[in-house]
Amino acid sequence: MGALLPALVGTGRPLALVPLGSGNDFAGMLGLKPGQFAGALGRLSEPPRQVDALEAEVVRGDHAGLKKPLLNGLGTGFDAQVTHAYLRAPRQLPGFWRYAWGAAASLGRLPLAELTLRVDGETLYQGQSALAAVMNGTRYGGGFRISPASAARDGLLNAVCSGPLSRLQLIELMARVLPGRHLGHPRVHHGTGRVMELHWSQPMFLHLDGDLYGQAEQVRARVLPGAVTLLNG
Repeated sequence: MGALLPALVGTGRPLALVPLGSGNDFAGMLGLKPGQFAGALGRLSEPPRQVDALEAEVVRGDHAGLKKPLLNGLGTGFDAQVTHAYLRAPRQLPGFWRYAWGAAASLGRLPLAELTLRVDGETLYQGQSALAAVMNGTRYGGGFRISPASAARDGLLNAVCSGPLSRLQLIELMARVLPGRHLGHPRVHHGTGRVMELHWSQPMFLHLDGDLYGQAEQVRARVLPGAVTLLNG
């Protein structure tokens, strides 16, 4: 999907989602189950609908200067480190279990660094953090509901980050993330807005719509309201 989006965003050219990938998180948010090819095709008779996208810019990092449209979202810190480990997981595991395998493999190197998270120019959080995500969709990792308050048609992005966490606290937090019950946790900070800025004190792993882009210290994201036309959304 990442290769298609630049040719679709803002053009009115329609996109049909078929959940045949490893994570299928944006499709899953829309109610399409993994491997549900017939169900995805069956929705093509429904009227097209507009959904938001976002543009991610790597300001400082391995891919500094990169600007990329995304449909689901981006993650930095532990969740991107898990994506890195995910690539080494046994191929026979389905997407969710590969992500869980990657999470277990990554706990030994829990990243903690100073993070400043700004939403529309205002500081939402400043302090030590293990992970931060900017989401248009609700899920990543094959079903972890990192941003349950997201709505892909509201013209807004959702930012979620942790405060300082021990390994045990991170395990507890991820158990809450799976069903999307973490937003009231005292070590979780979240907000909505149109422009999100992440400033890390050291390079942290980065993924964009689940694809790894090395490490980054500063990332900016802005919403692209109604930029994608979905045929089966």
